[in-house]
Parts: sequence; C-alpha cells; structure tokens
Amino acid sequence: MKNNLIISLLSVMAFSACAGSELTVSDLAKNTQTQALFAQMTQHHSLPEWVTQGGTSSQAQNVTIGSVRYVVLQSCKPHDCASQSIAVLYSQEAKKMTGVFSVSAEDGAEQKLSWLNVPDELSIDGKTVLFAALSGSLDNHPESFHFK
Repeated sequence: MKNNLIISLLSVMAFSACAGSELTVSDLAKNTQTQALFAQMTQHHSLPEWVTQGGTSSQAQNVTIGSVRYVVLQSCKPHDCASQSIAVLYSQEAKKMTGVFSVSAEDGAEQKLSWLNVPDELSIDGKTVLFAALSGSLDNHPESFHFK
C-alpha cells in the first residue's frame, strides 16, 4: 500500500513537472495520467505513428473556455509540417481532451479536418481554438482566445 502511494505520488510529480515545462501531444499519449483520455479522443480515428511517437511540437498555450482552463498543444509531421498536423485541448482539472487532425494536399488547395472527441459544449469555441492552433493564429494572438 505504501509503495503504491509512493509510486502514485512520483508519477503525479513527474507529470506535473512535464506539464510545467514542455508538454507535448505525444506526452499525452504516453503518460499514465492522460493516456486513457488520449485513447478515448482518438478511438475512432487511425492517426499516423508520429502523433504518439513525437512530432514537431509548438509551445503550449493556455486558454479558458467557459470557466475551464485548457492547455492547447500542437504538433506536426516531422520534416513536413504542411502536410499533417494535430492540435489538442487538454484540461487536467476537468479531465477533458479533444482535438483536430489535419491533412493538407501537397499543393495546399485542400485541407481535411478530422475532429477528435469534440463534445457539444466545445463545438464552437473549442473548434475555434483548435483551428487557430493549426493555423498559427493562436500563437500570434494568444489573448484573443479566452471565451466566457
């Protein structure tokens, strides 16, 4: 019992340290604290291996939607960011995770978006934030994406 408590505390501390530094999409897929939420988010979608093994990541952003705080994470296919990318909204306090996966045509004329586990309460503002993360708008205007 005592060993289980120590192991649990160490894993929470490790995740908190990771969340405070450079949390990535692949961290969400691998970390014992978040992998069940990640699996639920992606269960109906076949995503490429780079999503869980480590894509090229951008700096995480923080947003508020309603009264819930989220971390927004964005990652893309290594050496080919224009072709595939993913953005994820994650709230540790609400235990929610949702995202969008993007595949763009080589000429950039078309973009296919696959929405990942977007609940009704995030169908407008959540999708807005996720698309802003993909497009770079969230990085350029981070204070514009806090919704009440």
